[in-house]
Amino acid sequence: MKYGHFSKDGLEFVVTNPNTPRPWINYLTNENYCAIVSHQGGGYSFYKDCRTDRLLRWLPENWHFDRPGRYLYLRDKKSRKYWSATYQPVRAKQTSYEARHGLGYTQIETEYSGIKTKITFFVPKNDTCEVCLVEVKNNTNRKRSLEVFPYIEWLLGDYHLELRYRNIMNLYNRIWFDKAHKSIFAKKTAAWGDFNIQAFHHTAFFGSSLPVKGYITRKDAFLGRYNTEERPESVISGKFKTAPFCSGEDGVAVFKHNLTIPAKKTKEFAVVLGQADAVHEAGRMLTKYRSIPQAKKELKEVKELWRKRILDNIIVETPDKDFDLMINIWVKYQLYICNFWSRSPSYYHEGSGGKGYRDSCQDAEAIMSIDSGHAYEKIKKIASLIRRDGTSAPGWADTLGAAGHRPNKDHQIWLTATVAAYINETGNTEVLNEYFPYLKDRWIRGWEIDANFKGGGRADGEGTLFEHLERNLNFTFNDVGKRGLPLIGHADWNDAIDAAGIKEKGESVWLAMALVRSLKILSEFAGLIGKNDEAKDLKNKARTMHNRINSLCWDGQWYARGFTDDGTVYGSSENKEGRIYINSQSWAILSGVADKERTKKMLKAVDKYLDGKHGIALFYPAYSKFDARLGRISMFSEGTKENAAVFCHAATFQVAAECLAGRGDKAYSSMKKIMPNCQDDYDRYKTEPYVYAEYLVGPEHPYLYGEGAFTWITGTAGWTFLAGTEYLLGARKDYKGLLIDPAIPSKWKSCKIRRPFRGAIYDIEIKNPKGVEKGVKEIYIDGELMKGKVIKPGKKGKTYKVKVIMG
Repeated sequence: MKYGHFSKDGLEFVVTNPNTPRPWINYLTNENYCAIVSHQGGGYSFYKDCRTDRLLRWLPENWHFDRPGRYLYLRDKKSRKYWSATYQPVRAKQTSYEARHGLGYTQIETEYSGIKTKITFFVPKNDTCEVCLVEVKNNTNRKRSLEVFPYIEWLLGDYHLELRYRNIMNLYNRIWFDKAHKSIFAKKTAAWGDFNIQAFHHTAFFGSSLPVKGYITRKDAFLGRYNTEERPESVISGKFKTAPFCSGEDGVAVFKHNLTIPAKKTKEFAVVLGQADAVHEAGRMLTKYRSIPQAKKELKEVKELWRKRILDNIIVETPDKDFDLMINIWVKYQLYICNFWSRSPSYYHEGSGGKGYRDSCQDAEAIMSIDSGHAYEKIKKIASLIRRDGTSAPGWADTLGAAGHRPNKDHQIWLTATVAAYINETGNTEVLNEYFPYLKDRWIRGWEIDANFKGGGRADGEGTLFEHLERNLNFTFNDVGKRGLPLIGHADWNDAIDAAGIKEKGESVWLAMALVRSLKILSEFAGLIGKNDEAKDLKNKARTMHNRINSLCWDGQWYARGFTDDGTVYGSSENKEGRIYINSQSWAILSGVADKERTKKMLKAVDKYLDGKHGIALFYPAYSKFDARLGRISMFSEGTKENAAVFCHAATFQVAAECLAGRGDKAYSSMKKIMPNCQDDYDRYKTEPYVYAEYLVGPEHPYLYGEGAFTWITGTAGWTFLAGTEYLLGARKDYKGLLIDPAIPSKWKSCKIRRPFRGAIYDIEIKNPKGVEKGVKEIYIDGELMKGKVIKPGKKGKTYKVKVIMG
């Protein structure tokens, strides 16, 4: 693989060439503090919320050159040569370079002029800081006298305000060297946003374990006139002039240290960056992590925590080791990052802060089989965002968040599936009888002003979780247009279909299908807890919507996608562009709306129009000009984002649907095409080989087809894990037990999945002697033939050997 490779155990990706097509990054986090670190030290950090509490400066276009970041400059006193240990920003030609992105840490090792440095970045389990452990080795035969300069650039506070008012926001900066702590502290004079002025409660800090010989807090004083991080005057000239106080201008934190290293010897030190609510708390963390043994102990614990999270649960073993690597390790890791930070912090997005409602529902559903405790906590938070009228707030922020957020119409249908996943995983139906508050707020058409985004919504009484879900689904069932299909409003799952329903007349076929699925799910669980009347009502509503879809939305060879305010159908053979959309085909299967005959027809159309070399396109053909009836979807360049890209989230919906339809070969090939570690040309693909992209540029782009975009924070991670473990390998959680229903490629003669479930462990071996794609002939548990395909929950603590014969 060009630019790097996975380690033998698969737990690290090793970058061997710093000149990757894009910055390849890692998320180091403990849920309260997050550091995004690239393979050459670039990136930024934040505390709790990536919009309102950023520590380090970052701009959306910075990924082009991967600056600024966390840098360590070195200067040889005798030769006056200088370089950066992370390759960036000086980019001096290194004798050797290697960066390792691991689970919870990143390590960069370089050598220049006989000096080898190894820097390990990590975020401790419980403290709101990041630690940089540094080893500097003198590989020469003579003593070396070096100057060392750890460097970061502050943002401090609200990132959006920084983008809008850069010339004003830096005037609030107060940065100083604290002699008592031998560290640099930084804060704003106040937090200001939307004319809401509050005291700035946090203090950022930056310290080192080496004796301090100088320090600079002003960016201009460090870089000099017309210089960048690549040529800082204070390093080049050797004339480091201490600037202990920065007031009302761009601030940095830089130390000067002297380091004398005998021949063939190594010196170690630590650099600590973080944020605290009080100076004494900052001092505690500085003292703790300046201790090299303590810092190493914390690093070991972080590695152990992540190994346990990733490896002590579902493990698959198939003929495809690339598939195994992603399912067993990296997609789980990505899924955890999505669960911790939703779709907010990124190298590519603006970072709006907060955690999305529907995103968190899907992330929690996907992580259920490996961390049901985390998922349950997420369910509790999401449930409290539902109003008495059945609508849902669009998300939440753990600090002062955005004043407004867009209320997509699909929010109401997702939590039901998440709760169902929790019940199916744990067997606990009592969760439906737990009480949760309702959010006292109102739906405001257009851009929603949500009290939840201003520090916590006001409660409006409470109800059981079942009642919350029932109100959710009833709202969507009743919020319909003239055809009886759900209104799309300002968008459904597809954010960019944002003009089809602005007059409250446009309808969504996909949302109708998703509603059917959720109504069926809730109807089943209503029966389990004795709510028979409600179960019957929900079942009837599902049947009603099912019939409406099939009578009004079948286009002859596939299902249409929706209807605009003026009644124009889209996703139809009547259209010149946007004729067929993937989501209204995949969800026709996932919801059970399509019968066998229609399923066969629409899958044939999917193969013909949507499948390609780099995966399944979101729709075809792309929009070549703006269509005011649809909105932003027609504004993107053809093949990018929602305008007919290979949108990986939607592609994984289709993988699950293909499995249900019995097409194991097609499900597998569709999954392989978007797998980041299976791309054939990384100069074309560009993005990380170890995490999924939001999309690959689609086939109708004139020259970028197959380029990856917007990695890490995408619903693709969760649905890939579900599709791979529960649909393709077919070990699917069910209230009655573990349903075994694989749909694998016909060339696989055998595969395995280790599945912990309700306290027991099931070692499942799937045999496929006849090379079929789907179908279970026999299942044996500990050598005994069982009836049916659902393994009833076994004894806790016991391991069962399961043999599945397909045929």
